[in-house]
Amino acid sequence: MEETAGAIIGLVFVAFYFLFIGTMVLMTIGSLVVTILAVWDCARRDFPDPNTRALWCVLMVMTKWLGALVYYIVVYRTNNPPAPATGRAAAVSAQSK
Repeated sequence: MEETAGAIIGLVFVAFYFLFIGTMVLMTIGSLVVTILAVWDCARRDFPDPNTRALWCVLMVMTKWLGALVYYIVVYRTNNPPAPATGRAAAVSAQSK
């Protein structure tokens, strides 16, 4: 009887361990996706000052999901979608079509 109880406790521990690891992996992947999308939006958006774009991109890369969340609250929620690419980015985009 004691061996069965020990085996059940061991199986429950292993199940919770893998559930925890799986949750951490999913949260890490989600955080990475959110950060990449925020950096992509920042790179496409027209800012009044080019240094502002660089600052936001560096902030998001350094702070990961927290920087992306701050970017979303401060910049993205203003309902101002990114402007179409201009300059070199537009030329590269036109060449690829």
